[in-house]
Amino acid sequence: MAGCPVLRDVQQDWRSLANLYLLAGPPAVAMSGILWLPFSIATILMYGFGQVFAKETRTSIPSGNLLLLLGGNIFVMWSVYWVIFREPAAHGLGVWLQAIAAAALSGAAFVTYYESLKHGKVSVVGTIAGAYAPWTVVLALLFLGEEMSLGEGLGVALVVVAMLMFTYSTNGNGDGRRTELLGIAFASMSLFFWGTSAVVAKDAITEIGNTDFIGVYALVCPAIWVAYWLAAQKGRFERPRSNPWLLELSMLCFAGGGITLYLAIENGNVSIVSPITNLYPLVTIAAAKMRLKEKLTTRQIVALAILMLSIPLFSL
Repeated sequence: MAGCPVLRDVQQDWRSLANLYLLAGPPAVAMSGILWLPFSIATILMYGFGQVFAKETRTSIPSGNLLLLLGGNIFVMWSVYWVIFREPAAHGLGVWLQAIAAAALSGAAFVTYYESLKHGKVSVVGTIAGAYAPWTVVLALLFLGEEMSLGEGLGVALVVVAMLMFTYSTNGNGDGRRTELLGIAFASMSLFFWGTSAVVAKDAITEIGNTDFIGVYALVCPAIWVAYWLAAQKGRFERPRSNPWLLELSMLCFAGGGITLYLAIENGNVSIVSPITNLYPLVTIAAAKMRLKEKLTTRQIVALAILMLSIPLFSL
């Protein structure tokens, strides 16, 4: 049988198929190149609906209490995620410190953002803080060695423009008062912290994986926010007076969106994931129009058109 020509042909065909499989990679590996997209879409949806639910509560509680609630939800949800999906592995001290730094930067960004709202108009400080995606793109290209095609670069640029148009608010009181420089300074710090955090997190996740990074985040950020709450509120907790369960639903959306965000970062270039996931105001606006009967402004319609133009560019 060993000398049968038919058998030799069959064996040769199987070897050829095996070589092609090894060169192309298994289907799961081939699909991993686009896994960042569904995770990014999930992030946009959860952040967007979280904003709507928070808005529907129509409640005003101190920022320290809000971060305390968010920290509690993140600690519970992310710890459960870590316990379920963790794969024991040994990593060097340096990469753990890098993960801690990335989480600490993100936690600090929330604190400085809420502080900026206390000192400046949301129409200005909100736009500054929300513009961290370009900073992330620059850092990723310089320090992570990420590359993008001309089409992807144009797509990112259009997404950033659309994101800034969505983020910008003109709900000022129109009295012409100058925004306090302290508010701008805090907002600029948020821009730097969020943008840098995403790049540092991407580098750490490459080494320790998404699950262990989420475990680190679940400890570091809530600890920072508890400290902020103790300093800002002197340990006083005020329960929301209206729709507390709706507010809790918004916190669950934010916590879940954080997990899918880091899954997207793990599976894709942060220089693309960051500006894409920053488009969650698109969902907020659409949902608010349906649920809260809010109208789209001309600026928001133009931003939608720019976003639609950017989508096909990512395939070039």
